[in-house]
Amino acid sequence: MKQNKAKKIILVLLAVICAAVLVYSLYQGLIIYIPQKQEQHRFSELQQIAEQENREEKDRTEPSQGDNGRPQNESSSTSAGEAGQQLHFDDIAKINSDFRGWLRIDDTIIDYPVVKSPESDPEYYLHRDFDKNYSFSGTPFIGAGADENSDAFVIYAHKMNNGSMFGTLDDYSHTDWAKQHADIEFDTPDEHRVYRVFAAVQTQVGGEDEFKYYEKTGKLSDKEYNAFVKELRDISVIDIDDCPANKKQILMLSTCSYHTENGRFVVAAYRI
Repeated sequence: MKQNKAKKIILVLLAVICAAVLVYSLYQGLIIYIPQKQEQHRFSELQQIAEQENREEKDRTEPSQGDNGRPQNESSSTSAGEAGQQLHFDDIAKINSDFRGWLRIDDTIIDYPVVKSPESDPEYYLHRDFDKNYSFSGTPFIGAGADENSDAFVIYAHKMNNGSMFGTLDDYSHTDWAKQHADIEFDTPDEHRVYRVFAAVQTQVGGEDEFKYYEKTGKLSDKEYNAFVKELRDISVIDIDDCPANKKQILMLSTCSYHTENGRFVVAAYRI
């Protein structure tokens, strides 16, 4: 009798422990999942704001029809937002003056505003959203020592488990995929830009053979630039027979990588 009672108590305790673990796991999942959903929703709102501004710009600049049905001012018939055309971000910049451009890669979730904080706090947006509130996901930002007009610069973002931000950036570790998604768009308030991927690198921060790509930014001499491009190609994990023929601006996208402790994954592209 006592043994049966003891077994029942043990079973009840095990059930309670399992239930507590389940509740805790659900709680942990919710406190991560809900904020991430809210953060992605805010980025979607920013996308809609930018799209609305460009629709209005298109309507304002689209030529009117003449009496003969043909467009007047035909030279201005190309509207903003079409392929290769400058986009407008006045409304986005009004929300946050640290806005530097919009990063976009076709057929991926990467479609985000990019910011640049003062050099006194270059990682300000590591855990802040576009509205400067706390955010675990953060906002893609240009790193220290460079800006969007430098010879080379880095855009950093987290590798989120839900695939958001740069969560899928390491798809570029596969040559075929990289070739199919070779072009990266980065539209600044002043111009439409396209960059062509030519290398992807895995490295380890603090490792014996660390590739310190973040030190190769800013203004580079011709010698420094050529050595940097060569190093990128030599250690690239993908095989792409393409690189800048002369000195072209280099954009790097950087995120965490789990191939090793303190790992980083970097995609390098030159402006075309």
